[in-house]
Amino acid sequence: MGMVMSVCTVLVGCTATEQGAGYGGLGGAAIGGAVGGWQGAAIGAGAGALTGALVGSAVDANEEKNARSAPPPPPPPPGVPPPPPGGYPPGIRTDRPGFVKSPYNPNGPLVDVTGYAPGTLVQDPTTGKNFIVP
Repeated sequence: MGMVMSVCTVLVGCTATEQGAGYGGLGGAAIGGAVGGWQGAAIGAGAGALTGALVGSAVDANEEKNARSAPPPPPPPPGVPPPPPGGYPPGIRTDRPGFVKSPYNPNGPLVDVTGYAPGTLVQDPTTGKNFIVP
């Protein structure tokens, strides 16, 4: 029992493939030893290690795929500052089509956003801060 505990402790720092092979080998040896003596233990250990390694390899591949599935967002283009915490605010709609008020300077001049699609990032000409076309 002491050997099994020490092997299990060592396997904690291993990859899933190595852990699967180790645990499969231990389980196979225990079952094979109970059923067929030392020869059964040897055969069971080999079969268990192989099965455990295959399962562990599948776990490793799945973890690697998940780690790559969400790439980090690209950095902003040169000259564009990073978004403020919480993101960019939207412009304030007006009754004049193609013109909005800046969320940073709502009492300032209207900002011409004619030709910009909703969701486009534009710059307030009075403050230099970016906001989103509503």
